[in-house]
Amino acid sequence: MIEIIMLALVFGQIREITPRNELKVKIQSFQEDTYYLLTKKQPLEIKVEGPTWLRVYTRIPWADNVKGAKIYKIILQENDFKEKFVTMETERSKSAKLDKVKLSKWRSFYINVPSGINSYRFIAWSLPGDSILVKFAHEAPKKWLDITPLEYNAKLQLVEDERIIDYFEITGTKSVVLEIEGPKKLEIISRLSFTMAMQGEQFFSVNVKEKNKIIKNSSFRAYRSETTNYHNRTEILPSNPHTFYLDIGKGKHRLEFNLAGGESCGLRFMIEQK
Repeated sequence: MIEIIMLALVFGQIREITPRNELKVKIQSFQEDTYYLLTKKQPLEIKVEGPTWLRVYTRIPWADNVKGAKIYKIILQENDFKEKFVTMETERSKSAKLDKVKLSKWRSFYINVPSGINSYRFIAWSLPGDSILVKFAHEAPKKWLDITPLEYNAKLQLVEDERIIDYFEITGTKSVVLEIEGPKKLEIISRLSFTMAMQGEQFFSVNVKEKNKIIKNSSFRAYRSETTNYHNRTEILPSNPHTFYLDIGKGKHRLEFNLAGGESCGLRFMIEQK
């Protein structure tokens, strides 16, 4: 059982946190972070004055005999009328612990807080245990610019949070080719395509080649997204997102993205804006 430490804390634009249950998480035995306790029986509520960005960090307790990755889900209710699911996948941290309890690696998401006083309610929806540790920070996401690859099988129009975002389809036989000039930081978001007949978890990998040499290979565990769909391809459903990065060196580069372990996958490409 997690021991709860009750402390007082004043945040700048965070007006109120309920319940005020704080936990001190040790990182590599010398750094401490303050987290709040969210359980299946006790939601966590905060009031934030905007406009501002709020970054929400999360961890889950980790049992000694658990291996591999674990998935957990939070329902985020905004001002009592808007609701969405936040799904995260994590693994055991080698450095973070709460007393003698080992913890997962942190996973985070952002909230764009509008003007005025706003209420947010966090509900532990699906998780391996009975609790989630939550930390709040006033941090804005980095600015990224979408770019279009040179070659791809088809364009996929992903609907997310009432926006349409372009993904580019890669298949087992058709690569995606991207030409880019560096130096730049490149973010790639991948979503495996699910047919109606596909059930449960699926595994796939994306490798990146330059001049016929593999420079990056990333493997993922995918499941159907509960909050997104493709506007122009109703016969397939996107998976949860998986992100990886490439540091692009100076000069022109021609990158080839290949799929293994699936029939098709959507890729989104973004470059970091300074």
